[in-house]
Amino acid sequence: MIIVTVIELLVERALYRTLARIRKICSGGVSPETSPTHSSPATRLPLEVVEMIIAYLAYDKRSLFACTLTCRSWYIAAVRYVHRTLTVNINSWDQKFKWKNRIMHMCMSSLFPLVKKFQILGDRDNSDRLSPKLFNHCILYQFSALTNVLDLRIECLDIPKFIPRIKRYFRNFLPTVRSLSLKEPNGSRRQIIYFIGLFQHLQDLELLYDRFGSRDGPADDPTLTPPFAPPLRGWLVMKHVRGVGLLEGMIDLFGGLRFRYIRLRDVDRMPFLLAACAETLEVVVLNPADPRGEKISLEGMKASSQQFRSQVLPSGL
Repeated sequence: MIIVTVIELLVERALYRTLARIRKICSGGVSPETSPTHSSPATRLPLEVVEMIIAYLAYDKRSLFACTLTCRSWYIAAVRYVHRTLTVNINSWDQKFKWKNRIMHMCMSSLFPLVKKFQILGDRDNSDRLSPKLFNHCILYQFSALTNVLDLRIECLDIPKFIPRIKRYFRNFLPTVRSLSLKEPNGSRRQIIYFIGLFQHLQDLELLYDRFGSRDGPADDPTLTPPFAPPLRGWLVMKHVRGVGLLEGMIDLFGGLRFRYIRLRDVDRMPFLLAACAETLEVVVLNPADPRGEKISLEGMKASSQQFRSQVLPSGL
Protein backbone atom coordinates (compact mmCIF):
# COMPACT_ATOMS: atom_id res chain seq x y z
CA MET A 1 0.00 0.00 0.00
CA ILE A 2 2.76 2.38 0.89
CA ILE A 3 4.59 1.56 -2.35
CA VAL A 4 1.45 2.32 -4.41
CA THR A 5 0.98 5.69 -2.67
CA VAL A 6 4.60 6.68 -3.32
CA ILE A 7 4.26 5.73 -6.99
CA GLU A 8 1.07 7.81 -7.29
CA LEU A 9 2.79 10.81 -5.72
CA LEU A 10 5.76 10.50 -8.07
CA VAL A 11 3.46 10.25 -11.12
CA GLU A 12 1.43 13.25 -9.96
CA ARG A 13 4.59 15.27 -9.39
CA ALA A 14 5.92 14.40 -12.84
CA LEU A 15 2.57 15.33 -14.38
CA TYR A 16 2.49 18.75 -12.72
CA ARG A 17 6.06 19.45 -13.81
CA THR A 18 5.20 18.53 -17.39
CA LEU A 19 2.13 20.80 -17.37
CA ALA A 20 4.22 23.68 -15.91
CA ARG A 21 6.80 23.28 -18.68
CA ILE A 22 4.07 23.31 -21.33
CA ARG A 23 2.56 26.52 -19.90
CA LYS A 24 6.04 28.09 -19.78
CA ILE A 25 6.69 27.29 -23.44
CA CYS A 26 3.26 28.62 -24.50
CA SER A 27 3.79 31.89 -22.59
CA GLY A 28 7.09 32.67 -24.32
CA GLY A 29 9.52 31.10 -21.91
CA VAL A 30 8.11 32.43 -18.61
CA SER A 31 5.36 30.89 -16.53
CA PRO A 32 2.23 33.11 -16.54
CA GLU A 33 1.84 32.73 -12.78
CA THR A 34 5.39 33.80 -12.00
CA SER A 35 6.11 36.25 -14.82
CA PRO A 36 6.68 39.78 -13.43
CA THR A 37 5.73 41.38 -16.75
CA HIS A 38 2.74 39.27 -17.70
CA SER A 39 0.20 41.65 -16.17
CA SER A 40 2.05 44.86 -17.16
CA PRO A 41 0.22 46.80 -19.90
CA ALA A 42 3.47 48.55 -20.90
CA THR A 43 4.67 45.52 -22.82
CA ARG A 44 1.44 45.36 -24.82
CA LEU A 45 1.37 48.98 -25.99
CA PRO A 46 1.64 49.59 -29.76
CA LEU A 47 5.09 50.65 -30.92
CA GLU A 48 3.74 54.02 -32.12
CA VAL A 49 2.47 54.84 -28.61
CA VAL A 50 5.78 53.79 -27.05
CA GLU A 51 7.70 56.06 -29.43
CA MET A 52 5.43 59.00 -28.55
CA ILE A 53 6.06 58.44 -24.84
CA ILE A 54 9.82 58.19 -25.33
CA ALA A 55 9.88 61.33 -27.52
CA TYR A 56 8.12 63.24 -24.74
CA LEU A 57 10.94 62.19 -22.37
CA ALA A 58 13.72 62.97 -24.86
CA TYR A 59 15.49 65.43 -22.52
CA ASP A 60 14.89 63.57 -19.26
CA LYS A 61 17.88 61.25 -18.96
CA ARG A 62 16.76 59.57 -15.74
CA SER A 63 13.38 58.65 -17.21
CA LEU A 64 15.03 57.44 -20.42
CA PHE A 65 17.33 55.12 -18.48
CA ALA A 66 14.30 53.77 -16.62
CA CYS A 67 12.53 53.17 -19.94
CA THR A 68 15.46 51.13 -21.25
CA LEU A 69 14.97 48.72 -18.33
CA THR A 70 11.26 48.16 -18.99
CA CYS A 71 11.44 45.68 -21.86
CA ARG A 72 13.14 45.18 -25.18
CA SER A 73 10.71 47.27 -27.23
CA TRP A 74 11.04 50.21 -24.83
CA TYR A 75 14.83 49.84 -24.87
CA ILE A 76 14.93 49.99 -28.68
CA ALA A 77 12.76 53.11 -28.67
CA ALA A 78 14.74 54.91 -25.94
CA VAL A 79 18.33 53.98 -26.70
CA ARG A 80 18.73 56.46 -29.56
CA TYR A 81 17.85 59.33 -27.21
CA VAL A 82 20.12 58.09 -24.43
CA HIS A 83 23.17 58.10 -26.70
CA ARG A 84 22.19 61.07 -28.87
CA THR A 85 24.95 63.36 -27.49
CA LEU A 86 28.61 62.42 -27.05
CA THR A 87 31.01 64.82 -25.30
CA VAL A 88 34.80 64.45 -25.18
CA ASN A 89 37.23 66.64 -23.24
CA ILE A 90 40.62 66.76 -24.96
CA ASN A 91 42.29 67.79 -21.70
CA SER A 92 41.43 64.36 -20.29
CA TRP A 93 43.29 62.43 -23.00
CA ASP A 94 46.53 61.00 -21.67
CA GLN A 95 49.75 60.40 -23.56
CA LYS A 96 48.61 56.90 -24.55
CA PHE A 97 45.62 58.32 -26.44
CA LYS A 98 43.09 56.40 -24.39
CA TRP A 99 39.46 57.40 -24.45
CA LYS A 100 37.19 57.51 -21.42
CA ASN A 101 35.52 54.30 -20.33
CA ARG A 102 32.10 55.49 -21.53
CA ILE A 103 33.40 56.06 -25.05
CA MET A 104 35.19 52.73 -25.11
CA HIS A 105 31.93 51.09 -24.02
CA MET A 106 30.06 52.81 -26.84
CA CYS A 107 32.66 51.64 -29.33
CA MET A 108 32.48 48.04 -28.12
CA SER A 109 28.68 48.11 -28.10
CA SER A 110 28.44 49.65 -31.60
CA LEU A 111 26.54 52.68 -30.26
CA PHE A 112 28.49 55.33 -32.19
CA PRO A 113 26.01 55.40 -35.12
CA LEU A 114 23.34 56.60 -32.66
CA VAL A 115 25.27 59.82 -31.89
CA LYS A 116 23.71 62.91 -33.48
CA LYS A 117 25.56 65.61 -31.53
CA PHE A 118 29.33 65.37 -31.01
CA GLN A 119 31.15 67.87 -28.77
CA ILE A 120 34.91 68.21 -28.32
CA LEU A 121 35.72 70.45 -25.37
CA GLY A 122 39.07 72.14 -24.79
CA ASP A 123 40.81 75.02 -23.06
CA ARG A 124 42.45 77.81 -25.04
CA ASP A 125 44.83 78.50 -22.13
CA ASN A 126 46.00 74.88 -22.25
CA SER A 127 48.71 73.80 -24.66
CA ASP A 128 46.63 70.78 -25.70
CA ARG A 129 44.56 72.03 -28.61
CA LEU A 130 42.75 69.68 -30.97
CA SER A 131 45.53 68.71 -33.36
CA PRO A 132 46.78 65.55 -35.13
CA LYS A 133 49.01 64.66 -32.18
CA LEU A 134 45.89 63.62 -30.24
CA PHE A 135 45.00 61.01 -32.86
CA ASN A 136 46.25 57.54 -33.59
CA HIS A 137 44.85 54.64 -35.62
CA CYS A 138 42.54 53.54 -32.81
CA ILE A 139 40.95 56.98 -32.38
CA LEU A 140 40.65 57.46 -36.13
CA TYR A 141 38.82 54.14 -36.29
CA GLN A 142 36.44 55.28 -33.55
CA PHE A 143 35.90 58.58 -35.35
CA SER A 144 35.01 56.67 -38.50
CA ALA A 145 32.15 54.99 -36.61
CA LEU A 146 30.46 58.37 -36.02
CA THR A 147 28.57 58.22 -39.28
CA ASN A 148 25.33 60.07 -38.39
CA VAL A 149 26.50 63.23 -36.63
CA LEU A 150 24.30 66.24 -37.46
CA ASP A 151 25.65 68.74 -34.91
CA LEU A 152 29.45 69.10 -34.55
CA ARG A 153 30.92 71.41 -31.88
CA ILE A 154 34.68 71.84 -31.52
CA GLU A 155 36.63 73.99 -29.09
CA CYS A 156 40.24 75.03 -29.68
CA LEU A 157 40.64 73.52 -33.12
CA ASP A 158 44.16 73.98 -34.47
CA ILE A 159 43.36 74.08 -38.20
CA PRO A 160 46.91 74.81 -39.56
CA LYS A 161 48.28 71.59 -38.06
CA PHE A 162 45.65 69.49 -39.85
CA ILE A 163 46.26 70.98 -43.29
CA PRO A 164 46.71 69.54 -45.92
CA ARG A 165 45.41 66.19 -44.58
CA ILE A 166 42.40 67.58 -42.74
CA LYS A 167 39.91 65.40 -44.64
CA ARG A 168 41.60 62.28 -43.27
CA TYR A 169 40.47 63.22 -39.76
CA PHE A 170 37.01 64.65 -40.44
CA ARG A 171 35.89 62.81 -43.60
CA ASN A 172 33.10 60.84 -41.91
CA PHE A 173 31.50 64.09 -40.66
CA LEU A 174 31.56 65.94 -43.97
CA PRO A 175 28.46 64.40 -45.64
CA THR A 176 26.19 64.45 -42.56
CA VAL A 177 26.90 67.56 -40.47
CA ARG A 178 24.24 70.26 -40.73
CA SER A 179 25.31 72.44 -37.79
CA LEU A 180 28.90 73.49 -37.01
CA SER A 181 30.19 75.38 -33.98
CA LEU A 182 33.79 76.56 -33.65
CA LYS A 183 34.98 78.14 -30.41
CA GLU A 184 38.41 79.77 -30.31
CA PRO A 185 39.66 78.16 -33.54
CA ASN A 186 43.29 78.74 -34.45
CA GLY A 187 43.97 79.60 -38.07
CA SER A 188 43.94 82.32 -40.68
CA ARG A 189 40.79 83.68 -42.27
CA ARG A 190 41.25 81.50 -45.33
CA GLN A 191 41.91 78.36 -43.29
CA ILE A 192 38.76 78.82 -41.19
CA ILE A 193 36.66 79.39 -44.31
CA TYR A 194 38.27 76.35 -45.93
CA PHE A 195 37.30 74.18 -42.95
CA ILE A 196 33.71 75.48 -43.08
CA GLY A 197 33.61 74.75 -46.82
CA LEU A 198 34.41 71.08 -46.25
CA PHE A 199 30.83 70.44 -45.06
CA GLN A 200 28.82 70.44 -48.27
CA HIS A 201 25.39 70.30 -46.56
CA LEU A 202 26.08 72.78 -43.75
CA GLN A 203 23.07 74.90 -42.75
CA ASP A 204 23.93 76.47 -39.37
CA LEU A 205 27.18 78.11 -38.28
CA GLU A 206 28.43 79.34 -34.91
CA LEU A 207 31.76 81.13 -34.49
CA LEU A 208 32.74 82.22 -30.98
CA TYR A 209 35.73 83.93 -29.45
CA ASP A 210 36.02 84.65 -25.73
CA ARG A 211 38.28 87.68 -26.06
CA PHE A 212 38.16 90.93 -27.94
CA GLY A 213 40.54 92.04 -30.62
CA SER A 214 41.78 90.65 -33.90
CA ARG A 215 42.87 87.07 -34.15
CA ASP A 216 46.59 86.47 -34.50
CA GLY A 217 47.31 83.56 -36.79
CA PRO A 218 49.23 82.40 -39.82
CA ALA A 219 49.16 84.32 -43.06
CA ASP A 220 46.48 83.58 -45.64
CA ASP A 221 47.20 81.12 -48.41
CA PRO A 222 45.41 82.38 -51.54
CA THR A 223 45.58 78.91 -53.13
CA LEU A 224 43.51 77.37 -50.32
CA THR A 225 40.02 77.15 -51.80
CA PRO A 226 37.10 75.41 -50.05
CA PRO A 227 35.84 72.40 -52.02
CA PHE A 228 32.15 73.29 -51.49
CA ALA A 229 29.91 76.31 -51.07
CA PRO A 230 27.62 75.16 -48.21
CA PRO A 231 23.95 76.20 -48.36
CA LEU A 232 24.14 78.12 -45.03
CA ARG A 233 20.39 78.73 -44.99
CA GLY A 234 19.80 78.28 -41.25
CA TRP A 235 21.12 80.36 -38.36
CA LEU A 236 24.38 82.26 -37.84
CA VAL A 237 25.81 83.07 -34.40
CA MET A 238 28.98 85.18 -34.13
CA LYS A 239 30.58 86.57 -30.99
CA HIS A 240 33.68 88.77 -30.66
CA VAL A 241 34.72 88.29 -34.30
CA ARG A 242 36.76 91.36 -35.16
CA GLY A 243 39.53 92.29 -37.52
CA VAL A 244 39.75 89.02 -39.45
CA GLY A 245 37.69 89.76 -42.58
CA LEU A 246 35.76 86.51 -42.30
CA LEU A 247 32.53 87.95 -43.62
CA GLU A 248 34.06 89.32 -46.80
CA GLY A 249 35.95 86.08 -47.36
CA MET A 250 32.85 83.93 -46.90
CA ILE A 251 30.85 86.06 -49.33
CA ASP A 252 33.66 85.98 -51.86
CA LEU A 253 34.34 82.22 -51.67
CA PHE A 254 30.79 80.97 -51.05
CA GLY A 255 29.06 83.31 -53.50
CA GLY A 256 27.01 85.10 -50.86
CA LEU A 257 25.22 84.30 -47.60
CA ARG A 258 21.61 83.20 -47.18
CA PHE A 259 21.02 82.92 -43.41
CA ARG A 260 17.48 83.27 -42.05
CA TYR A 261 18.36 83.77 -38.36
CA ILE A 262 21.33 85.88 -37.23
CA ARG A 263 22.58 86.56 -33.71
CA LEU A 264 25.56 88.88 -33.33
CA ARG A 265 27.66 90.38 -30.57
CA ASP A 266 30.69 92.57 -31.12
CA VAL A 267 31.15 91.74 -34.81
CA ASP A 268 32.90 94.00 -37.31
CA ARG A 269 31.03 95.07 -40.44
CA MET A 270 27.67 94.22 -38.90
CA PRO A 271 25.58 96.29 -41.38
CA PHE A 272 27.58 94.69 -44.20
CA LEU A 273 26.62 91.20 -43.03
CA LEU A 274 22.96 92.01 -42.48
CA ALA A 275 22.66 93.65 -45.90
CA ALA A 276 24.26 90.57 -47.48
CA CYS A 277 21.52 88.34 -45.98
CA ALA A 278 18.68 90.86 -46.37
CA GLU A 279 16.80 88.84 -48.98
CA THR A 280 16.51 85.72 -46.79
CA LEU A 281 16.78 87.24 -43.30
CA GLU A 282 13.80 86.66 -40.99
CA VAL A 283 15.12 87.17 -37.44
CA VAL A 284 17.93 89.42 -36.18
CA VAL A 285 19.12 89.33 -32.56
CA LEU A 286 21.63 92.00 -31.55
CA ASN A 287 23.24 92.65 -28.19
CA PRO A 288 21.54 95.78 -26.76
CA ALA A 289 24.78 96.94 -25.12
CA ASP A 290 26.75 96.63 -28.36
CA PRO A 291 27.15 100.06 -30.06
CA ARG A 292 27.51 98.30 -33.41
CA GLY A 293 23.89 97.19 -33.10
CA GLU A 294 22.45 100.70 -32.97
CA LYS A 295 20.47 102.30 -35.80
CA ILE A 296 20.17 99.13 -37.89
CA SER A 297 16.74 98.44 -39.33
CA LEU A 298 15.61 95.40 -41.29
CA GLU A 299 13.67 97.62 -43.72
CA GLY A 300 16.77 99.61 -44.52
CA MET A 301 18.76 96.42 -45.15
CA LYS A 302 16.14 95.09 -47.55
CA ALA A 303 16.02 98.38 -49.40
CA SER A 304 19.77 98.34 -49.90
CA SER A 305 20.10 94.61 -50.66
CA GLN A 306 19.88 95.08 -54.44
CA GLN A 307 22.50 97.80 -54.38
CA PHE A 308 24.70 95.61 -52.13
CA ARG A 309 24.52 92.64 -54.48
CA SER A 310 25.38 94.75 -57.52
CA GLN A 311 28.41 96.29 -55.81
CA VAL A 312 29.84 93.37 -53.81
CA LEU A 313 28.77 90.08 -55.36
CA PRO A 314 30.07 88.93 -58.75
CA SER A 315 27.65 89.21 -61.63
CA GLY A 316 25.38 86.26 -62.24
CA LEU A 317 25.27 85.13 -58.56
